[in-house]
Amino acid sequence: MAIKDLLVAYDGNENAKRAVQFAVQMAEKYDASITGLHVYKPKEYESQYRRWIPESVLKNIQEAELSAEKSIEDDFHEQIKAAGAKSKAKWITCEGRADVLMPRYARYFDLLIAGQFRGVDHSGGGSLNAEELLLRSGKPIIAVPASYERQPFKEEAAVAWDGSRAAARALTDAMQILETKKRLDVIRLIDDAEDEDKRVLPEHDLIAHLTAHGINANLVQLKASKRDAGRTILDHCAQTNPDLLVMGAYGRGKFGSFLFGSTAQYVLKNMTVPVLMSH
Repeated sequence: MAIKDLLVAYDGNENAKRAVQFAVQMAEKYDASITGLHVYKPKEYESQYRRWIPESVLKNIQEAELSAEKSIEDDFHEQIKAAGAKSKAKWITCEGRADVLMPRYARYFDLLIAGQFRGVDHSGGGSLNAEELLLRSGKPIIAVPASYERQPFKEEAAVAWDGSRAAARALTDAMQILETKKRLDVIRLIDDAEDEDKRVLPEHDLIAHLTAHGINANLVQLKASKRDAGRTILDHCAQTNPDLLVMGAYGRGKFGSFLFGSTAQYVLKNMTVPVLMSH
């Protein structure tokens, strides 16, 4: 997957500003363009109340909403400039439900970069979280931690590998990024109770696959139960501080439905490095 067109979810909060910092670094490294996106839902009134509100008041409310949107746009461009971007970013403001429009826009870009998710966001109308964005957009997402501070890339990365479909999808989506790294840690958690579908194939392994792509990959095997998987992955990242952690986001439920994995939830809540996830 070529990285030439980055979309940044931006609403002006501190986490979104961290996302801008990381996006600018990505844009510089891969010669990519940046587009900021904010989805807002105008205030609505039930019909029995709407008729009692003077038109002048409604007009003032609408003007205030538009002014707030312009402030968010201006702030985005200021953050882009402050982060040292070499070219001006584009901006999109759209009106509607964030849980519908954000994933729809993401389909037209290579990556969606967002600040760390802190639960479910209802501000744009409808629930908006990592699970919804991944499931609906069909595109990979990079979540940037709230604690992120811009620093030169170390050109090191980590992949959480369990042999699952979700992990394979994330690896493929991140391949162009990983091919530019000097070192890649493949984190494999050892669990005696792992599913048959995820067991390592004896005739081929991931290190051989990555070596074929010219990647200097190192297998890191760590003992952990499913309950401690997220913590174990992040403990390793805390020690090595990679530029990016790559991992799948979904597992299968009892009836064949895809569920947002508990490990992914833990990582997104407690991460200290940017995380790329795919569905």
